[in-house]
Amino acid sequence: MSEITLTVNGKQVKGQTGDTILEVCKANGIEIPTLCHMDGLSEVGSCRMCMVEVEKQRRAVPACNFPAQDGLVVTTHTEALEKHRRQILELIFTEHNHFCMFCEASGDCELQQLAYKYQMDNVRYAYNCPNLSVDTLSQYLVIDHNRCILCGRCIRACSEIAAAHAIDFSQRGWQTKVTADLEQPLGESSCQECGACAQACPTGAIFSKLSIYKGTHDDCEITTTICPNCSVGCELNVMTRDNNLVKIESPDLASDPRGTLCHMGRFDLLKPTPSRLTSPLVRDEDGELKEVSLDEAIKVIADRLQATKANAAFLVSSRLPQDLLTDFSELVVSKVGSSNVDTLDGDGYRIISQGVSRFTGNGTGLGIECGAEEIIGAEAILVIGADPQLTNPVIGSMIRHAVSDNGAQLLVVNPNHDVFPLRSRSWLRPISGSETALLMGLAKIIIDQGWGDAAKTSAEFRESLKEFTLAEATRATGIAQESLERAAAIYAHAERGVIVYDPQLLTTNDVGLILAIMNLASLTGNAKGKQLGVISLKPAANSRGAWEAGLAKGIDVNRPEVLYLLLSDDTESEVLLRRLRNTAFLIVQASYDSPAIHMADVVLPSLTWAERGGQYVSLDGHTQELKPVLQPPAGLASDNEILQKVSQKLG
Repeated sequence: MSEITLTVNGKQVKGQTGDTILEVCKANGIEIPTLCHMDGLSEVGSCRMCMVEVEKQRRAVPACNFPAQDGLVVTTHTEALEKHRRQILELIFTEHNHFCMFCEASGDCELQQLAYKYQMDNVRYAYNCPNLSVDTLSQYLVIDHNRCILCGRCIRACSEIAAAHAIDFSQRGWQTKVTADLEQPLGESSCQECGACAQACPTGAIFSKLSIYKGTHDDCEITTTICPNCSVGCELNVMTRDNNLVKIESPDLASDPRGTLCHMGRFDLLKPTPSRLTSPLVRDEDGELKEVSLDEAIKVIADRLQATKANAAFLVSSRLPQDLLTDFSELVVSKVGSSNVDTLDGDGYRIISQGVSRFTGNGTGLGIECGAEEIIGAEAILVIGADPQLTNPVIGSMIRHAVSDNGAQLLVVNPNHDVFPLRSRSWLRPISGSETALLMGLAKIIIDQGWGDAAKTSAEFRESLKEFTLAEATRATGIAQESLERAAAIYAHAERGVIVYDPQLLTTNDVGLILAIMNLASLTGNAKGKQLGVISLKPAANSRGAWEAGLAKGIDVNRPEVLYLLLSDDTESEVLLRRLRNTAFLIVQASYDSPAIHMADVVLPSLTWAERGGQYVSLDGHTQELKPVLQPPAGLASDNEILQKVSQKLG
């Protein structure tokens, strides 16, 4: 791009070729009112608030989509333009119900701010407020059509940011409104409930049920942190007021691939929580949990650990930051002298690690996987046993972008259902547990057709393919040979391909599956330096950090004498609860009341995600900082302090 010079309001300003007049003015601090414009979204020029006068143009033009050119002379504010903008505002106010005293967005509304700016104390036109419906069936969102100004920002956010394409305009004239799919309620539609539409809305037409009337941006303190719910590592702007969570938004909704957010980051963190644990508890002789001091609880723990060091086991949530995981490791290894330590998701890691080691032959770890942004530029995406739209919705959004924006060919391997209906190029539905045979069949076809370089695969994999036939692949998977050949051609002919899989697929402990995934990517040249076009969807926010810290060693003893569970604000699965029932003496460090607490012999209170800070490692290796946004209850010790006190008592 080259630099251009414009004259705006009598002054020379600089811009770049390809900029609009609005972009040049914003870059130079010249204010032009807008409603339908939002940074990062395409321009539609529907609100007409940004009209400006351009020399040699017969009439005023919209600054948002009029291209800036070298030598252009622009006037942004004249008496005629200001009258025009005031008239537009008055007409908008007459079309729908915009009575601010009842609106959730009052104080945070762009329409309201412009009304104040243009001193709208009266309207010269007759009000024509049709009685439109209010859609409240979504779990998190409300659409009040009576407050909609039809700017289309929500629609463009849904398609261009979330790549969901779930909402659009329906009807005509005064009946025009924003609806989902074929005029379905939002909660019964294909809406992903990511909330991008609500953040994009300039009025109170779309809003969150969880944040209604809790406070405006000016009322709240805003902290930029990261999401603790999954391993993608999205940034959050967390709004708090009087030490309460109010609202969560994306700091960079439009330009960051991870700025979309999802319902887990935007809404789930605001949901009501179970009863908070604020005091240590110890089970007495009558079998009742009684409140005790922290020192008393720690003495009970230390005495028990000292008596049964050899038969003690330790479990930790991968939702916790690196410094806390380090302190936990220090307690287990240095003070107790145990190797019986595991994360709640350690089983999946051990299978991945074994598969990667067998592929490379040198013990290379998770660094062999590519970055998540590689998905967006991929020409072919192979999703195996994963449902990213459910487990890691922002990854799901990236995949939808690759398909809708870049024409990527999407292949879904799932025995139960097509996780990307209407978007997948091919749904391969293998017999459950036969995914390894399917991948070997794809590799066999690619090698036989000369579409890949067999020399790039491991010797072990090449040996396993020698006796393997396509007939065996079709028999094992139940998939026709033609379908396998079609999928192999799509993946092999793509210059950039990415394989996305879920560690939950590894419940069968099939190391061969990981080996097949790695070899298939390498075979077709889907690599960038030492990284392969492969991404595993780690279960928790800091799974990769916990695994790389060596905390997923595994527990050898079947029935430990003592089990120390650092759960914090994580939740227990049924598998974990069954495991806890098989423990003689249970220590649980947790934030909330839960079934695990009622099994415990000693309970230690823990901070929540909103009260702690520390570093996290995302699924593709980015180190990020979690910042505390709330103050913990008075007198509550941090998890690090508790672990250090236990270590000191043991020492």
